[in-house]
Amino acid sequence: METSEKRRHIREDIVKALEYTSYQQSNQLINFDCFVTNISQSGICLVTTAALKNGQEIILEDHVLPHTRLATVRWSKEYNGLYYSYGLEFVEQQKVPHQ
Repeated sequence: METSEKRRHIREDIVKALEYTSYQQSNQLINFDCFVTNISQSGICLVTTAALKNGQEIILEDHVLPHTRLATVRWSKEYNGLYYSYGLEFVEQQKVPHQ
């Protein structure tokens, strides 16, 4: 059986805790915790309890690295309103300094 894989880069399955920042109502920056389930050169899949919208940009922070990454939500899946899984695409070559 053949699958139609649309990704440009191979995904690496991982489980890692991460923090991300999102603009919420009134343009306030709010931090959230999440788990990364897989990552590639062009994107990342994460699981969190916070609701995000398709097309929303978030800032992914990994304090082990010297920079953070800006990413756009491309798809989402809700699990009984308890948590969500999101596919995000990294914004090309854009890195955000730690705040």
